[in-house]
Amino acid sequence: MIALSMAAPILAATALPSLMAEIDRPSSIETPCNKVCVVDAACGLCIGCGRTLAEIGGWISMTADERRRIIDELPARRAVLPRTGTT
Repeated sequence: MIALSMAAPILAATALPSLMAEIDRPSSIETPCNKVCVVDAACGLCIGCGRTLAEIGGWISMTADERRRIIDELPARRAVLPRTGTT
């Protein structure tokens, strides 16, 4: 038990570079994500891409047709998002 608790930080530290590589590696799955990940509490849509949290979370497991349907809906969704930073 003690050996495991001592090894946990080492394992976590060695896993971090591979996780960062996964984040930075280009994906073959098309995504509307533009790395502006903030969900508007009133409408439940990400202000960056227009997707819901459920869509974002399930994106990788969706079929290409499901992702395409959502991508096609995004311009209309983004049009109803509150404008931020405008005067």
